[in-house]
Amino acid sequence: MIAWLRIAIQSAIARKGSIVIMVLSTTISVAILLGVFKIRDDTKTSFSNAISGVDLVLGAKGSPTELILYSVFHIGRATNTISAQLETKVRTMKQVAWMVPIQLGDSYRGYPVVGTSIEFFQHIRAQGQSLRFTQGRALSDPRLFEVVLGSAVAKKTNHRIGEQIAIAHGSGSGPKQDHSNSPFKIVGILEATGTPIDQTFLISTNAFDALHDIQDGGLQFAKLNPESQVSAFFIGLKERSSVFSVRRQIDALPDANLMAVMPGVALDDLWSTMEVAENALLLMALGVLITTILGITATLLVSLQSRRRELAIFRALGVKPYQLLSLILIEAFLVCLSGIILGWFVLQGLIYASADYLRKEWGVVSELGLPTPDDLLSLLYLVIIVLLFAGIPAIKAYRMALNDGLNPPS
Repeated sequence: MIAWLRIAIQSAIARKGSIVIMVLSTTISVAILLGVFKIRDDTKTSFSNAISGVDLVLGAKGSPTELILYSVFHIGRATNTISAQLETKVRTMKQVAWMVPIQLGDSYRGYPVVGTSIEFFQHIRAQGQSLRFTQGRALSDPRLFEVVLGSAVAKKTNHRIGEQIAIAHGSGSGPKQDHSNSPFKIVGILEATGTPIDQTFLISTNAFDALHDIQDGGLQFAKLNPESQVSAFFIGLKERSSVFSVRRQIDALPDANLMAVMPGVALDDLWSTMEVAENALLLMALGVLITTILGITATLLVSLQSRRRELAIFRALGVKPYQLLSLILIEAFLVCLSGIILGWFVLQGLIYASADYLRKEWGVVSELGLPTPDDLLSLLYLVIIVLLFAGIPAIKAYRMALNDGLNPPS
């Protein structure tokens, strides 16, 4: 077997032009296939970790998917709001450790402005990491007109610490009322998290409410509003095992019309709605792979024309037919194996080069690592399919007549 492996390698070296083409095409196909798997898995993981450290998301009763969309991704609007009285009832449940409000409805240059509390910066985690600042600090006094910028909006708007901005009432592309008489001072800029937090302006809920009570002239301090209406709450529990108990208590509140969803479960459900795009990417990768396999098969078939004399000499020297067949299969296996190894290294290089961009611009955390069991299984299937298709030129070589090899037609 080792002798035949050496012969196969020497034969490949002699035909290095066609071999290089086959290896390169296999490398590209493997890199694309594993890349699609990698991006799919990393995107799903990053999507599911868009918000972490939160046990429940509280909102008006309706669709759990819509609740996650507007509270976490700031897409759409809340179907209803949560009163301060209902907040107190939930907050006083003995299993509840903390609650962070999320208030929506305003924007700045098309980016969402989120009303929240100081506790947001203490409890909310993104991609499993605590929120950190590149410059400045978190919100301090909830009465102050202060704003913290996500990394992406800070970069795109080119704002800096100490500048003042005027927030607009309303979101989306419709007309907006500019609150220029009550500007907000930028006090902090967050590090990139790869989550929707990067695309937001964060202010206190008190300042958020005060903006809509202003008639004439500006305000320097926001009044505490006991009747504040909040879009949603992020809830942290003292023990995660009590999550179902708390949900039942919230469901049992009279006339509350509230629901509490587990963000991980809701995000997984939301991801399942994207199966069409996921399947389309997989089909594209498989299409490239099939094209490569057919190309390898065609190249091996064409190369038989120039190898007739070589193969015929083998037959004349007493090489058995199955050994001749195995020679072609070994060559196909070596091409496939080389392409797989190179494809994996190419993918690792691409991940290393684009990891920072993917995290900052698309919120996808991608890291270097060994192939997953699913990757290895896919590559095993690839090797098997390549060998099956390589059987076509191998059988043709097996059937070549000795005389045809020694005396090829002119």
